[in-house]
Parts: sequence; C-alpha cells; structure tokens
Amino acid sequence: MKKIIPAIDLYNGQVVRLYQGSFHKIKSYSNDPIKIVENFLKQGINYLHLVNLNGAKLGEFEKSPNYDIILALIESCKKWGCKIQVGGGIRKEKTIKELLGKGADKVILGTLPIENQNLLNSLIQKYKNEILVALDVLNNNIMIKGWQNNTSINLFSILKRLEKIGISHFIITDISRDGTASGPNFNLYKELSILKKEQTEIIASGGIRTSKDIDKILTYSNGIIIGKALYSNKIARMELCSLNIKYNPTNLTKRIIPCLDVKDGRVVKGINFKDLRDSGDPVELAKFYDDEGADELIFLDISATLEERQTMLKTLSSIAEAINIPFSVGGGIKSLDEMVQIIKSGAEKVSINTAAVKNPSIINNGAQKLGSQSIIVAIDAKRTDTNWEVYSKSGTEPTGLDVLNWTKEVVRRGAGEILLTSMDKDGTKTGYDLDLIKILSNEVSVPIIASGGAGNFDHFLQAINVGAEAVLAASLFHDRIMSIKDLKNYLKKQDIEIRI
Repeated sequence: MKKIIPAIDLYNGQVVRLYQGSFHKIKSYSNDPIKIVENFLKQGINYLHLVNLNGAKLGEFEKSPNYDIILALIESCKKWGCKIQVGGGIRKEKTIKELLGKGADKVILGTLPIENQNLLNSLIQKYKNEILVALDVLNNNIMIKGWQNNTSINLFSILKRLEKIGISHFIITDISRDGTASGPNFNLYKELSILKKEQTEIIASGGIRTSKDIDKILTYSNGIIIGKALYSNKIARMELCSLNIKYNPTNLTKRIIPCLDVKDGRVVKGINFKDLRDSGDPVELAKFYDDEGADELIFLDISATLEERQTMLKTLSSIAEAINIPFSVGGGIKSLDEMVQIIKSGAEKVSINTAAVKNPSIINNGAQKLGSQSIIVAIDAKRTDTNWEVYSKSGTEPTGLDVLNWTKEVVRRGAGEILLTSMDKDGTKTGYDLDLIKILSNEVSVPIIASGGAGNFDHFLQAINVGAEAVLAASLFHDRIMSIKDLKNYLKKQDIEIRI
C-alpha cells in the first residue's frame, strides 16, 4: 500500500503554501481549513499531513494561533476514519503526549531529533511507532526551525544515525522543490531507496506537479505528500480520488481470524499438521474470541474428511447462538446439500478443500446457490523444488496440483476467498510463507486469508504488507501468548486499517 497524503500547512489560521520554505514567499489558499480538509475526506483519502507553520517558526506548538484549529481537524479526521500526522514546532514530550491523546496517529519531529538526542532516545522508548522524523533538505544539508537554520549536517549521515537508534519512518523534503510545482527530485529519492534499510519507510515531499510525478516517485518511496499541486488544481479532486483508489486498491479492513481446529469435539493444535494437543472447548473458545474482538472465526473439523463423516452440526448451532461475529466452517463437506445445512446452522461461509479437488464443479454450484461471498476454498500448500503443491485430506495426500494454477481455477469457478495454509510453516511460529502469499495475492482478485507460521506481531504485519487481506492463527491465541486486542493495537500503529 502506497500513501497518498494531502498537506495542510497552517499559518495564522489560514491554509497556505510556502515557496521553497520561505516565510517571505507565502500564499494563502483558504481561511477555512476545516472545509478544505472535509473536501479531501470526501475524496476518500486515508491520510492527512498537517503542519503548524507558526509553531515551526517559533518553536512553540501550543502557543500558536493554530492550536484549536488543529484539534478540530484531528477530531474531524477521526470521525471519517482518516489517519492524521501532525508537526510543526513539536519540541516537548508533553506536546507529543497531548496530541496523541487527542487522536493524532503520528507526530512529526524535525528540529528535536537534531538538537536533543537525549530526549529523542527517551521518546523512542515510549513512542517509537508514533514518531515520524522530518528531514528537510537543502543541497543535501538538513534545515531546522521552520527551515530557517542550516545545520550543515548531511542528509545521508543523519539518516543512517537515526536508523541505527531505531527510527524507521521518515518524511524527506527537498526544500528547493517545495511549493514550486516544478517536479520532485527523483534522483534524491532513488538514491535514498538504495541506501536506506529495508524496513525503513520514506515519505517523499516537494515539487509534485502531476499524477505522473506521483507514479514515478512512488517507485522509490512509500508515499507522497501533495500540496500546491492540489491547491492550484494541477491535480484535480477527482484525480486525487482516482489516485487513492489506484494505490489503495481495496478498502477492505484487514481481519484477525482465530482458527478452531476441532477433532472429536475438542479444539486441537499441532505442528506441521501432526502431534495434535488439546486446546479447549470450541464453544467456550468461540465466546472468548468474540469478547476479545476477533473479526471472524474459522471452524475446521479436521478429522471429518478422514473419517468420512459430516461436520458436527450441533456444535455449529451452539457456536452460532453463543457469538455475534461471523464464522466459517470446513471439514468433510462433500455436497451442495451439506453446504446449505451448514449455512442454515448459523455459519456465514463454508470452506472446502478435498471436495473441491475431487469435484471442482462443487465450487460453481456453491457459488450459484449461496453466492461467491459464502465460498472459501482452503488450499494446503507444501513447497517443492520449484514451487508449491496442493495437498488434500487434512494435508495427508499430495494432489499433484500446482498451487498457483489451482488458485486461479477456483477463483474462476466462483470462490470468494482463499484460505491459504503453508504446511511447511504451520505451527512453527517462524512467520508466514511471504513468497507464497505475495505471488497469489498479485495473481487473483479475491481476498487471501494467510495461515500457518505466525509467531509474533511482525509476522502478521509482514503477511498483510505482502497482500493478505486477513491473517489467521491458532496456538498463539489459544495459549494466550498473544491477545487479539494487543495485536490490533500494534497493527493500527503501523497504519494498517483494522477494526478496534
């Protein structure tokens, strides 16, 4: 996901733009910042960049004439579900704490990281995921205090130093291009993309003229801040809307899904589909996860196919009565009639694996009868020397099918989602199979539910970043190693759209 971020620069309560960072070359575009922001929000923007120019100039964020307006804009963004990053003269921890408490998603620090290393180190410990460092550059030298003071510090040396102490989110502005609409410094961002650490995210700023500039700059950066091009109508409102859709192709909120693997009426979990151990009662666990904030549940009767019996409908009815969130059911489903029975028992979706391999037309029939949104095809994948092979019968039987080709076929037949489990990663807590997720998510249009291998917060984030629309785990949640609430809070701080 690439970030398209309109900029609001406030000076004396007005929306303005500076020319090359000069307060002597300032142009006002509106005395109604709230209206400007609401117009952006109506275009479906996901991020807003807000700068308190009075605060940046004077070094006193709260004492500027923009303070109350900024709080109102933060509140407006929260109502629309838009993230907002705020900067301009933030030099104290008290200010950071207050802005985050009011609803800002990130605070932007420019002068502080250069002048107060001790305070920065302390802030990283407390607010690492909420800090954006702005490196404002003129001839590769860092400018601070509202771009008024030249530090003679080289951009690339300070970037490496800040990366070393734990900063991973930067806004980098070429001041000579800012406010000019003369085109970005493409060479600068290309060089940064080569020299930065892999996990470092850079938002580019300065000089955008057209949507073509945006397309090019986003090949080197994680996002772009747009200012004058919007206010001078070089990029029109509808174009902003189109760009947002282009670089955020789905508005689907990412989902956290606990999986209930059930054998003989009990939830179980193993490693690589083997050595199963008891993890609890399915109804009680379903109620627990509903209370915890899970977005959905997946209920898999993992012994049903092997034992050639139907999924336990009585247990499904009990789960449906106990929870308020959607749940899906798989295991032993062989016919359209069984799909209908499961939906009637209270499930929203059915998941099929072995039946789909044996009789692919069951996908077509299910989609026609119940709708594609109710049909999940579960794919258990195991690496081979060159790619991945599909396994059936709870991962016990190789099918000879190529995972990518099979995924394309089931989507063509009407599958609404893919539950993708890496057999190599399952239960290992070493991370999802990112290569596999990325390949499939790029090749098919339906959501991919990633399964198999989650062991920490970063693993979930990585799966989402390579294309998963939902992430599934079992033992991490069953064993209380990780709570869904904590995971969601972590993902939200990483700019992932998530229900809290």
